[in-house]
Amino acid sequence: MLSYVQSTLLILVSVAMALFLVAVLNRVWPMENRKIINDVNAWQMGVLGTTYGVILGFMLFTVWSDFRMAEVDVALEAASLLNVHHIAAGLPGAQREAMADLTLKYANAAVSEEWPAMQMQRESHAGGAILEQMWQVMIAAQAKTSNETTAIDHLTSALASLAERRRLRQEQYENRLPGILWVLLIVGGMATVISSCLLGNDKKWLHYCQVMALSFVIVATLAAIADLARPFEGAVSVSPAPMQRLVTIMQAGDIR
Repeated sequence: MLSYVQSTLLILVSVAMALFLVAVLNRVWPMENRKIINDVNAWQMGVLGTTYGVILGFMLFTVWSDFRMAEVDVALEAASLLNVHHIAAGLPGAQREAMADLTLKYANAAVSEEWPAMQMQRESHAGGAILEQMWQVMIAAQAKTSNETTAIDHLTSALASLAERRRLRQEQYENRLPGILWVLLIVGGMATVISSCLLGNDKKWLHYCQVMALSFVIVATLAAIADLARPFEGAVSVSPAPMQRLVTIMQAGDIR
């Protein structure tokens, strides 16, 4: 998605185009003539603006909720990995050491490989391969004491939770807004701005300010929706901070 600089340029260009349209209309269709249709045009714009505002606000709320959910799921994925790391302390010696290495590798792979890949819109299965190795280590574990049997049982649940959180992250990364919604948002925004340009106002500077403010709000909101709709890409994205903290925790308190 767009960076902060690209989003800012897009907003400035869009606002400039709206102001340019007003200037052109003032030359080819004088303000005095447009004032005649204000009664009809203002009413239509009120209905259009209200309808579009509701749609825009609902979409922004939806993508923001999904973005926050993605942040929570990443934190829960890190918590599930930490549970695996701690529970593995009860495994037999060889499996305990192997699981400690794998949990640390999983966190490092998430931070150094998967997050950069998602930012670049590329797939990375580094963590998935390591998770598969964890399952193999757990299956190979032969319990000799009741404590080891309990650890294996708990580890099965912890690995299942980790796999589930990973799948959720992958789904959130792959999820996209349907094209029909983007058509509705963009066409609706253009119709709303153009309708405001058609209004007649004796004070030209006030009309320019109104159009500028409206176009700025619409384009800025659309840019925010575009960025939030892809929670692992763009300038505003879900941080790998929970995984980074987990690397620090595991390195500081190795279970071996």
